[in-house]
Amino acid sequence: MKKYFNISFIIGIAIMLASCSDDFLDTKQYGSVNESDYYKTPGAALKVVTSCYTPMLDNWAYNINKCELGNNITDDADVGGSDAGDRPQVADVAKGRPLVTNSLLSEAWANRFTGVGNCNSGIEELSKTGLILIDDEGIAVSDGEKSRYISEMKFLRAWYYFDLVTLFGEVPLITTTQLATEKNKIKKSPMTDIREQILLDINDCINDENVPLNVSDAEYGRISRYVANAFKARVCLFFAGLMEQGLLTGDAATEYQSARAAAQVVCESNAFDLVPDFQELFRGNYLYGDHAAEIQKECLFTVLKTYDATYMESTYATPVMEMGRGIIGGYGGGCVTKDLAQAFDSTDPRKLFTIISEADTFFSWSTDDGYEPQNYSGYYNFWGQHSRKLYVPDAYRGGYTIEDCRTNWMPYYIRYADVLLMYAEALVKTGGDAGTVCNLINKVRKRAYLTTSIIDEEASYRKFDKDLKVIDETYFNTNLAVTTSDDLLAKIKYERRVELACEGLRFNDLLRWGDYVSTMTNYYAKYPAMNKGMSVSSSSWPFPIPQSEIERTNGTLEQNSNY
Repeated sequence: MKKYFNISFIIGIAIMLASCSDDFLDTKQYGSVNESDYYKTPGAALKVVTSCYTPMLDNWAYNINKCELGNNITDDADVGGSDAGDRPQVADVAKGRPLVTNSLLSEAWANRFTGVGNCNSGIEELSKTGLILIDDEGIAVSDGEKSRYISEMKFLRAWYYFDLVTLFGEVPLITTTQLATEKNKIKKSPMTDIREQILLDINDCINDENVPLNVSDAEYGRISRYVANAFKARVCLFFAGLMEQGLLTGDAATEYQSARAAAQVVCESNAFDLVPDFQELFRGNYLYGDHAAEIQKECLFTVLKTYDATYMESTYATPVMEMGRGIIGGYGGGCVTKDLAQAFDSTDPRKLFTIISEADTFFSWSTDDGYEPQNYSGYYNFWGQHSRKLYVPDAYRGGYTIEDCRTNWMPYYIRYADVLLMYAEALVKTGGDAGTVCNLINKVRKRAYLTTSIIDEEASYRKFDKDLKVIDETYFNTNLAVTTSDDLLAKIKYERRVELACEGLRFNDLLRWGDYVSTMTNYYAKYPAMNKGMSVSSSSWPFPIPQSEIERTNGTLEQNSNY
């Protein structure tokens, strides 16, 4: 840990074989490690906690996976790629009837359950009576610090399980370390049980005073009680939505009240705020730029990773995956749709900082003429657009090519604008004050229209800045502000789409609102050439459990009934 809680592990296992004779099988194992002895080593406990974050550092199985399942299977972005056959696993899910062998879903299953397993092991070991732990300095870890570690791992277990539920519905609920001999006992658990465990873990974290309300700069990236409350709001809104649709047994009204209370804690804490200029969130310079402190005030939760030459380890691959091919050097994924572009008001600066278009030109330190034009020819980019939020201009690539990019790009897992809109939604659903709802929505909209730049300072030409103009508060209040006479739920749905576009939340939103089927059916009707949404129906979700997992349990884990 330096300034940030950056998590990077290299676990190396060196096996040296002296010969190939059968005598090797009888050789004494000098390199084996007893698990109980491990916990006596300096810093062991924090290392175990850190291992529970590591699945989030997986470039493909977590960050790109969440991007593809959150954005690229919805009306916000398409798969893109080298040609129409690239990333077929994404297109398969986007059509609405994925195969039981779909590798994108298998990847998500394995990654999230790895996280669950790490958490189960850590919670189990640190909860043992009489366990004495020492830190890196050889000083005994206090009971309070141990409690914090356990609560932190419970939160992360809930985080991974929530991802699993949003994709697969009923999954095995495992809260203890499993032995290989128990694989034939693994079965799906009712979603009501999984919901109960997720909220139990979150509440344990919230109620543990050893977990800080908010983290210091030195621990940025770790869980706090404010983060747990924000996540609880997201979880409760999701389950309440399923209850309203009859997909889950429970009282939706009570669940919405829980979401409201949790979001209120964060919104009334005065611990967080919006970055005044939306541009700064997605400029490309996150951790060490002039606005790093502001970004940390808005981003409640992220897991950070930096380039480490010692381990030959790059930073996040997501920006590379979602950038244009050719001269830019990206992989051409995540082509933002025309549908999303048209959803924005032409005078909304967020459109400028959400979508890059063909021929947009950015400044470059690496080219002779000092410019990097966006050339989207020669690969499968049907719309001629990519995500500006995921784009890293050359100025912030550290002098390296985009494929070897050593940027400090960071994913926003929970940011304050999201929490404000969740609070507004929960208020609407619980009959809260309409004026308060409007204030919450307008706080997000005012940032967009009143204090966000209308010029992309990293570019010399941008297509979407033509209709932008300076707007004062009088004009905003008269023409752009949400009022109590509006359909407030519709306004929240719209605001979430344009504010949080391409941040991995769209699928979750559509699903919990009960809008997934209608939205994607309409999308296919408008753009049939893309095949996206062509097979979406009420039986599309939950997505199929990977067939390989069913076979691994010899069939005790049963496929979802809709597949």
